[in-house]
Amino acid sequence: MKSCCAVVVALILSSFIASCRRSTDNNFVVVRVLRDANSDFSRELDRKFYWFDNQHRVSSGKRIVVATMEDDYQKELAEKIALVKPQLIILDSPADLNQLVGVQFEVRQVKSACGKDKNCPAFIPPWVSGEKLEATKMLFAAITE
Repeated sequence: MKSCCAVVVALILSSFIASCRRSTDNNFVVVRVLRDANSDFSRELDRKFYWFDNQHRVSSGKRIVVATMEDDYQKELAEKIALVKPQLIILDSPADLNQLVGVQFEVRQVKSACGKDKNCPAFIPPWVSGEKLEATKMLFAAITE
């Protein structure tokens, strides 16, 4: 009898947890940002992301959440960027544009994300679409002002 009750309780809890997870998945749009966490301007970007995070919504009402990808910056650029497909790419310098493998971008849409005095190219890759594109454009505008 005790094992039967334990199974019922486990099923109820797992069902509850699964329903909670499902409901939150539809309440936000995640914008994944590839950037170098050790760059000279990373703290300033962190402040901008913190200010932006959860305070903006796409037209459907979903919150926008910023998730930074901060593994090995050079390795991500050279090997994984086309596989991981972040929604926003922020480079340390224009020289890093040469390291991008499998990524096309429109030069006219590249803007600096580290202020007017520095040049750290940022852009939205062509594979971004739908609500993620809407959310990414909002973030892009906020960090390149």
